[in-house]
Amino acid sequence: MTAPPSFGLLLLAAVLVLPVASGSRFGWVLLRQYVLTTAAGYGVGANANAAKVKHPPGKRGKGEEPAWVHYLLGQAWRDIRHVHTLVARELRDVVVKRWKAIGEKYSAVPAPRARWWGGVQRIGIFTGIVMTAPVLVLTLVGSALFLGLLLAASCAGLYLLRLFDTTVLRLRGIRMTCKTCGVRVVHALHGCPGCKTLHGEVRPGRYGMTHRRCGCGKVFPSLLVLTALVRKPEDKPVLWCPHAETPHPLAERTGETGEIVLPVFGAPSAGKSQLTTVLLIAVETMATRAGGAFTFADTSTKDRSVSSRGKLASTARVDKTSLVHKDGVVHPAYSTHVAPKRGQHKLVHVFDVAGEVFRSSTKMQELEYLKIARTFLFVIDPLSIKSVWETFEGDRRAKLDDGRAKDEPHVTFTETVTTMTEMGVATTKARLAVVISKSDLIRHVLDDVDEEDSEAIKSWLDGLSQGNMVRAMDHNFKDVTFFLTSALLNGDGEADHSVERFAERVLADEGLRL
Repeated sequence: MTAPPSFGLLLLAAVLVLPVASGSRFGWVLLRQYVLTTAAGYGVGANANAAKVKHPPGKRGKGEEPAWVHYLLGQAWRDIRHVHTLVARELRDVVVKRWKAIGEKYSAVPAPRARWWGGVQRIGIFTGIVMTAPVLVLTLVGSALFLGLLLAASCAGLYLLRLFDTTVLRLRGIRMTCKTCGVRVVHALHGCPGCKTLHGEVRPGRYGMTHRRCGCGKVFPSLLVLTALVRKPEDKPVLWCPHAETPHPLAERTGETGEIVLPVFGAPSAGKSQLTTVLLIAVETMATRAGGAFTFADTSTKDRSVSSRGKLASTARVDKTSLVHKDGVVHPAYSTHVAPKRGQHKLVHVFDVAGEVFRSSTKMQELEYLKIARTFLFVIDPLSIKSVWETFEGDRRAKLDDGRAKDEPHVTFTETVTTMTEMGVATTKARLAVVISKSDLIRHVLDDVDEEDSEAIKSWLDGLSQGNMVRAMDHNFKDVTFFLTSALLNGDGEADHSVERFAERVLADEGLRL
């Protein structure tokens, strides 16, 4: 027969089992409290006690945007700190409460057995803490690691989204140009479609991945490729130029299509403004005639164009461009959307400033659009060429003198190109369209000139003692094309054929075929 266990073994078993059993029960209490407190810390349950959410500021500030921060980049870490602060406090309260309860229950009883049992239960408290601690630590570390992995995945995702957005825009040839200051815009300010508050650095990052939520609650895309897909105007953010002290809006649909930047330069009264007006009429006529579409990209362009067209129709002339705009800066571009029947539509910016600007290298330094243009339009008034001017009779001269350019073409060209070179403009990689205006006034000297042949016009100009200028054009620009134009309207209100021919060639060189 097997000998019965000794009293010592029974006592040892009691000493080990009873605290473990008591500790297991108390450990379960701790785990349950942990789960309930964690749920409450995240705002779940009847006793919800979630961390306060940091509300975004009302407007942009240093390092802050008026938008909700992406959860994983802000609130998630505040939540985890808040939850485990609550857990630590609640578990401490549970331990203290249990310890006091044991003392109150057994310390007042004189029987040694009661005090012994109270001691066992207090040992069970320590045992429960020891048994539960690894689980709690693993849970804490696990949740932090999980959030860390999500954060790492989000960071990888946001850079992939940025790369995707940039790649798509590059492949489609999309750039953003400010129609007011002429600067190339990389990251435009976004006006919230709800409250109109301006947001900066709108791209995948701290304030959202594919979309951003404004402080007012309105959600809008943080990727330009997604912004282009927004059809409802009330849901589309307005893009603003960030380079001026007072931001100004970009042209409508900027960042959604390729752009064509056409700077017009020439002497005062060379006919730049009238050519610009008729050029836009020609583009509109050709686009709609071929089944395409033409729209103004902003109200400023529409208002100025309508005014100039009315003046041209009534007086055959347009008002001279003032030296500065009413806001103290150069006039904004004439910005239009041109959509051919086939092919990608383009946002066309035609920059026309007063000819007096090209007399001053200091003022020219403000023309940032010169640095990004690939085609330049140089307007020559043939009446400013001495040999042409001398062909007019005295009375005719007196009548034309007030409206003609006084600066000789080679002077304007040389000074302008010199300043452009000093600004870092790569003219040798750009095209030059030389537009001889007012051809309707010099028909008597064009008898032997093929007005549709660039080389013939070039030879004619060379024969007017302008050879040095012509050779300088070939030297400074990649490609030079010559045009004879008459910036007038025909009886149907359409642009003269010479301007249509000029517009068609210039836009075709920029990839827009009408």
